[in-house]
Amino acid sequence: MAYEFLWRSQSQYRDDGFKVYPAAVVFARGTGDGAITTYALGTSHSQPSALQRAVEVPRKLKRHLGLDEIPSWIYTDQLNVFVWAGADLRPASWLSEKPHLDSCVIGALPTGWFHDLLQHLDESCRLQKLKVIKRT
Repeated sequence: MAYEFLWRSQSQYRDDGFKVYPAAVVFARGTGDGAITTYALGTSHSQPSALQRAVEVPRKLKRHLGLDEIPSWIYTDQLNVFVWAGADLRPASWLSEKPHLDSCVIGALPTGWFHDLLQHLDESCRLQKLKVIKRT
């Protein structure tokens, strides 16, 4: 999805994301009152440092989603949590060349690759490297 992801480094002094990034929804659950709590990982062109945890997005997958050709990583050490549909969603056309009819959805990740991403996220959690950033 196209989303104003709030990075850990910005969360100390901002409540909103600085710019729109591709983000991967990794989990969503109903709260019983009709709201949907959504958990999302951010994607960046910035290569992770040795202290950060991220998974490189394959170029073939980026092409399939209509994203640019610049190398990107999905960070599994920081997670935004928000109520769907949050104010920080943006039209996918801001990031993707594929037509989306004003939806924020860029596209689905392949099942096997998504499973590997979830395993990496789970490992970040077990290693106590995951920072959860609650959005309003």
